[in-house]
Amino acid sequence: MKNSLLLAFTPLFLLILIPNSSYSYNELSLENEQEDVIKFSEVEEVPLYPDCITLNFTKDKMRECTDEAIKMFSSSSFNTELSNDLGLTGYQRITTSFIIDKSGKIVNIRVRAPHPQLKDEAIRVINLLPKMKPGKVNGKAVSVSYLLPIIFKAKTIKTDNDSISNSEDNVPVLNVITGNKVEVPISVIENVPIFPGCDKGNNTERRMCMSRKITKLVQKNFKVKLAAELGLLGMQRIRVIFKINKNGDVTDVRARAPHPKLKAEAIRVVNMLPKMKPGIHKGKAVVVPYSLPINFVVQK
Repeated sequence: MKNSLLLAFTPLFLLILIPNSSYSYNELSLENEQEDVIKFSEVEEVPLYPDCITLNFTKDKMRECTDEAIKMFSSSSFNTELSNDLGLTGYQRITTSFIIDKSGKIVNIRVRAPHPQLKDEAIRVINLLPKMKPGKVNGKAVSVSYLLPIIFKAKTIKTDNDSISNSEDNVPVLNVITGNKVEVPISVIENVPIFPGCDKGNNTERRMCMSRKITKLVQKNFKVKLAAELGLLGMQRIRVIFKINKNGDVTDVRARAPHPKLKAEAIRVVNMLPKMKPGIHKGKAVVVPYSLPINFVVQK
C-alpha cells in the first residue's frame, strides 16, 4: 500500500453564541404544560456546571461560569469537519435548545440545522454534557431552559500530498472559566505562547511560527504506515485538542480517530511538543486551548 501523508487542515471558524432571552425560537419552544421552565438568563440561581460548583463567585459570575463552560465544551466537542464530508461551504447555522431539569440532567433536546447529520452531531454533543447542580428559585430546584445557537464557517483549502498545515483559527473565539483556570483562545490572546525559536516578530508572526513548528513536528514523527498496517484505506481523519497551560506545558491531550491505535499515536506525537513560554492575556499567564485536525490518505 502507498501512504500519502497530508495532514490537511480546513479552517473552520466555530462560534457558540451567548443565549439571549430576547431570542425567538418558534420551532424550539421549551414550554412544558406540566411544569414551569425558567430561562437561564432569568433564573434566580443558575444550574452549576461541575467545574463551577466549588468556586466562590457571585451569582452573576456563577451564571457566566456555567454559560462559558457549556459553550467551551460544545465548541471543543462539535465535529465541524462534517461540513467537508457533506460538501457544505460558508456559514452553517444550528439552533439548539435544551432543558436542565430539576435533577440537573439534560433533557428535551431540540435542534434545527441545515443538514440532518449536523442536527445529529449537535444532539450527540449536547447529550455528552455532564450532569449539573440544578437551578433554584426560592431554594427549590427548578427546570431551566438553555438556548445554544452554533455558527461556524467552513472553507476548504487545497493541500498537496506529503504536506501538513495547521491553523489556530479552528479554535473557537471564546473565553472560559474552568475551576481556577482562565482559558483564552490563541486567535484572540494578547500574547500567544512562544514556541522555542519563535520569539521574534509581532504576535501574528509568532503565532504563525508556532503553527509551522507544530505541523513540522507532527509531520516528522507521526507514523502514517500504522494505518496501512491496520488495514485502513482512504482518508483518515484525526482530531486532536490540547492545552498549553500557565507554565507553558502541553496538557489535557485528547484525540478522536477512526482506530484506537491512531488515537494513541496522535496523542503520543502531540505529547512530544516542547515546553513553551505561556500565553499572556491582560498581564497574566493563561491556559490556551489548541485544536489540531490531522488528515491523511492511505492508498493501495
